[in-house]
Amino acid sequence: MEILIVEDDSFKFSEIESLVRKDFKGVDITTFDNVYDTVNYLKDYTPDKIILDMSLPSHSAKAGEGSPLSMPSGGIEVIFELRILKKLDVPIIILTQYPEIEIEDEYYTISESESAIKEYYGVKELFVEHYENDSGEWKNNTEKFLRGVL
Repeated sequence: MEILIVEDDSFKFSEIESLVRKDFKGVDITTFDNVYDTVNYLKDYTPDKIILDMSLPSHSAKAGEGSPLSMPSGGIEVIFELRILKKLDVPIIILTQYPEIEIEDEYYTISESESAIKEYYGVKELFVEHYENDSGEWKNNTEKFLRGVL
């Protein structure tokens, strides 16, 4: 199984990667920390599952050029590209630290955002989970997602 993890926060990424590697031996993990590199990858490759952050920078940081700012809807940009590429069958779990997600200039709660993203973008299998480091709920639901039982 190949899993694409798109996350720009190094601590959150290490927590996610640790969870995946602990419970899923032999899995291939591809990682990106920005929209641009993720979109370029998706043009040529289709992972089995995607773990996606919502707030992502547009591009990676380059030495001497300063740090790019995170876009609150960077994850939506990735989903939009999946629609253009006709790769809407790839299961996605969004792990976000924010209580609301901006979709088409409207804000949706975590519970509302799942159906809104499916409706706007046509994603077939999508789950949205609130990431709180101290909570085990995101871990349980991510494990269920990876096993295909969520």
